[in-house]
Parts: sequence; C-alpha cells; structure tokens
Amino acid sequence: MSAYHFKAQALTPIHIGSGNEIDPLEFILEGNRLVRFNPADVVNGLSGEELRRYSQLVERADLKGIQAFLRTHLDAAHHDHVYVDVSKEFKRLFEEKASNPSNQFRVDMMPHNPHSGAVYLPGSSIKGAIRTAVINYFANIEPATKSTVHQTVGAEQNLRNKARVLEESALDRRHSQTERDVLRLLDVQDVDLPNDATRIDRALNFNPQKQGSQEIQIWVERVKALADGGGAPQFEVTLHLDTAAMKHPGVKATLGRTLDFDTILRACNLFYWGRMTAEGEKFDQKKSGGKSWKALHELFPKGKTPDGQIVAIDPSKNYWCYPQRKRMLLRVGRFSHFESLSVDGLRAGYNIQARTPIGDMGATRTRCSMENGRPAMPFGWLILTLERTL
Repeated sequence: MSAYHFKAQALTPIHIGSGNEIDPLEFILEGNRLVRFNPADVVNGLSGEELRRYSQLVERADLKGIQAFLRTHLDAAHHDHVYVDVSKEFKRLFEEKASNPSNQFRVDMMPHNPHSGAVYLPGSSIKGAIRTAVINYFANIEPATKSTVHQTVGAEQNLRNKARVLEESALDRRHSQTERDVLRLLDVQDVDLPNDATRIDRALNFNPQKQGSQEIQIWVERVKALADGGGAPQFEVTLHLDTAAMKHPGVKATLGRTLDFDTILRACNLFYWGRMTAEGEKFDQKKSGGKSWKALHELFPKGKTPDGQIVAIDPSKNYWCYPQRKRMLLRVGRFSHFESLSVDGLRAGYNIQARTPIGDMGATRTRCSMENGRPAMPFGWLILTLERTL
C-alpha cells in the first residue's frame, strides 16, 4: 500500500454539505463569531420559571429575546460549543432582522466530528472527485478505451441509464461487480481541518445575463481559501493506493482497469482544468480578462518560465507537475455544478423534478460572496501539492 501525502489548500471557498442546518435556537453571535451549541444542554439546565420564559420566547418567535436569553444562559465551561467566524454581511443582516418573527437565518454547516466538534472534509468527497476524473480519462483520453466507451454510451437510448452505462463502460465492469472496480484500491482518509478554518458567508445565485443576483438568502459554513487573501489554512490529504494488489496477477485479472498514481494526477488535472477554463469562458469572460477569471487564476502558485518570467502556474503549463513537485487540481463539495460531476462530451443527466435531460452548463452559477474586494468566487476549487510518498 503506497501512501501519498499532500499539502492542501482551498483555492476558493469550499462547502461540503452535511445535511445539518442550524437556526438561531442553536447559536448566538458573539462579536464576529457564531457560537454553536446543543440547545438541549442549555434547556436541560433551566429551572421551571426560566424554562417557561424560554418557551414563551420561542412561541412568539422573538429572535432578539431568544438570543439575549441564550447569551446569558450559555455556560462555556459546561456546554460544548464551537466558534465559527461570520461575515460582516451575516452579522449586519442578522442584527437588523432580529425583531422579525419570519427571520429564520438558517445556516448550512460543514461536517463536524460529533465528539470533538472539529470540522472535517470527508475523504469520500475527494475520492468522488477523483472518480469522476478517472472515468473521464478512460472515456476521453486513453486511446485504447475512449472509442468503445463513446460507442457504448451512444447506443443506450434511455437517458436515465446513460450515467450508469458510462461508468460501467469506462471502468469495464457492471455496476454490481464491485470486485472489478479499480477504485476500490484507492482510499482517501477524512481530513481534519485546523482550528478556525471555516467561516460563514452567503452563497449567491449568479447569472451574467442579469443585473445583481437573486435575493434568496443561503448562508453556508465554508472553508477559508486563498481567495480570502492572507494565509489560507493548510491541511494534509492522504491518498492510499494499493499498488501491490494492482500488480498481483490474480487481482489484475479481476479488475476492469488498472491505474497508477501519475495517471490519477493526469486525469484530475486535465479534467478539472478543462472544467475551470470552460466555466471561465462562459461566465467570466476569460478571453477578455474578466475580473472573476483573473482573480481565480492569480490564486495559483507562482513559478518561473524558462526565460525567467514570474507567472501563475496552472495545469496547462508543462512545468505544473515537476517530478519533485507534483500537484493535483480538484473540485469538491456542494455548488460544484453538473459539469464538474459528469464527463466531457457525454453529459446526459436527468432532472427528475423538471423531467428534462441535463446536457449543458446552464445559465447560472452559485458563488460565494467575498468581503475583500474580490468578485463573488466559484465554490469548490482545491489544490494539492505532493509532500512525501511512503
């Protein structure tokens, strides 16, 4: 089993959906931070009179009163709690609308360790992004497989089955044949993020054809990124690849495909760089130096060209992956959009609610509101630099 240890940083804000949405009964604001706690811990410690008073505040939906009550009854020494930075916009709107009974101010949280409260990136999110790129590799890059994959997918008439047929053909296995799945030999550990690695910001619906964005308030906890300026948190991502099993004659004969580390890197970098540039061309006026594209591209690490010029290094440049400095670009998490979750040239998803096929990039993006002068930034871009191999 080979272990590849990467130093990772978010290029842009990353939000991993956890299904955990909190409201003002589960947090208070303390300065520029949200303090999240378990309301049962507070309620269980209330006397009869205090409990009646609290219940009355909840029944009236008196957010201002609830916040004041919780602020005086939350005991940091005895009640487990987590601090998360909040944007100025969140704090301002929360305080402005605190007296409005319809003000719900729900926040979609990142996954948190239930024991320590620490936020983490699920390894499954990273592996899922790698999986998409590997399927794209066998469908569009590998000369020995791409023609067969396209023919097989093209012959499938049922739109709802195309995604399954694509994966089966690209990985040369039926959906039920998990023993033939080469990616079962790849494992990505959950990633514990450092303290103070996240903040709460607004997710905006961006349409370049319309002025402004929709007024729907979507508040999300997201990873701090290089796009925020200053030092973005660094964390270690570890990939385990069972290269010994991959070479074993019996295992090799069972697998639909085989992989090596450099192929995984190439698959990810080609696919996600293609997705980033395509999004930039459609939504950010990449060709004319649009502000969002320029701001995103400037986040890449700097390097020297052969003539000594300092430039941003990206996967389109041949010195992006030096032998001793290998890098991988990924897009992970919520708001990555359909085209980053599907394969180039074979996009045929299906919108169950609208009962229509999905094949294009759509007209809108969901982006993160920034407070440092940068335009709203796309979610999900992660850069990994190989530090050591064991």
